[in-house]
Amino acid sequence: MESERGAPTILGSSQGEKNVTAPDFAEIELALVSTAMAGDAGGLYRLASNLMDRGVPFDSLLFDYLMETERSVGQRWAQGDYLVAEEHAVTASIETVISLLAGMFDQPEDAAPVVIATAEGDDHSLPARALAAQLLFAGYRTVFLGADLPGDDLVEFLEADPPAAMVLSAAMSGHLLGARSVINAAHQAGVPVLVGGKAFGPDGVWAEVVGADGWVQNLRDVQGVIDDWVEDPPELSGSTELSPELAELVSNRSLAVARAEQALGQNPPSRLRDEVRLVISAVEGALLTGDDQVVVDMLEWQEASLNAYEMDAAIVVSAVREALGEYSEAGTQALSRAVERRSG
Repeated sequence: MESERGAPTILGSSQGEKNVTAPDFAEIELALVSTAMAGDAGGLYRLASNLMDRGVPFDSLLFDYLMETERSVGQRWAQGDYLVAEEHAVTASIETVISLLAGMFDQPEDAAPVVIATAEGDDHSLPARALAAQLLFAGYRTVFLGADLPGDDLVEFLEADPPAAMVLSAAMSGHLLGARSVINAAHQAGVPVLVGGKAFGPDGVWAEVVGADGWVQNLRDVQGVIDDWVEDPPELSGSTELSPELAELVSNRSLAVARAEQALGQNPPSRLRDEVRLVISAVEGALLTGDDQVVVDMLEWQEASLNAYEMDAAIVVSAVREALGEYSEAGTQALSRAVERRSG
């Protein structure tokens, strides 16, 4: 079946009925979270179907209920209330349900194609997957490329069947360099890139620096931009060259990571090793944008998150500073300035 906009309706749902009332998220948060945390994708799907039967529009189901469930659990994880395994179970359950919902729609062959992915190095694929489902529902032919998309692999893929646009999400400031890699590859294929996510800073201040052709504050804004681009494609932004200082750090990155992990001491928790990589990636982002706030944001998030699990963020900063001292003078200075800004 087709809606007035040409988008498919949800099979088996009562979308548009006015004789029922959709609940607020707070009313069913416990049911959504507990079902997803149990890994019960079937139960979560039934809850989603019930919401649609109660008149919840598809975009609201995705963004106000399923994505809000993920946000709620992620926030509680950062506060130390949930285990990593529990947070992963929630994410996997929600992704499964969104995939099932998207699988109910045929890909319209005559519609404008849109490619959706997350930045190189970013494994937070859920926002991009939800967006792919919503754009498919809106009548676009969507291709979801998943998480951690390597830019080197992308040009040939896009040239084989050029999409009208690519949408790229990036969750953390440490993913800016990876976003730039994907954007440059898309531009080589002549494809404009719309970006979104916390990685691009307040008001998307770092989106232009990495070469993005547009930025959105939230997922609901994407369709309007893509609608405009299909009618009037944007002029592609120019690519940026890496500074010699950033190129030096990138070339020595694996050595710097290894040195920082060594500085953590014998058998450090895997979480701290992960945090080392995040800080180094944020330093790369600061050198890319010329803005130490990239590192400040990462350190603030990291301290709050590690403190919730009784881990000392200062150990990570010290280890990274020691490693950068050997491999990147500019990186050392950027990290030191960010630490000083936070303490000041």
